[in-house]
Amino acid sequence: MTTQRTTLWVALVSLALGATLLHYRVHTPGEDPTDLWPNLFSLIDLVLVSALFRFRSTALLGLLLNSFLAFLGIIMMADYSLSATLAGQVKVTPGANFFGWLLLTTFPDIMIVLADFLVGLGLYRVILAEKAAASSQ
Repeated sequence: MTTQRTTLWVALVSLALGATLLHYRVHTPGEDPTDLWPNLFSLIDLVLVSALFRFRSTALLGLLLNSFLAFLGIIMMADYSLSATLAGQVKVTPGANFFGWLLLTTFPDIMIVLADFLVGLGLYRVILAEKAAASSQ
């Protein structure tokens, strides 16, 4: 395994671990049954997606699962932020202080998910380049 591939894999695992710890802090299991899902999805990202990216033969499955989880997370968090804003649960309105409102929404969390997706995509491209280089020799 090349250094670039290893570095990207460690970055993917680090982002997934950070997301898992963040979800566990925000959605503490036991308080509400709906808190199970974010924790479960982030654990799947940490364990299964990371394991699938370790092997060249299962990297495509890792990319597909990582993409599905990322898009699901982005959609769910954006929906929550918009719903909370419209319901008046966010203290700052977008018209009064846009950047203050943006920081109080799930936008920073969405950027973590987007970074996780992009690192997974970069890792898959490195795996494809390695495969092409190995087959041309």
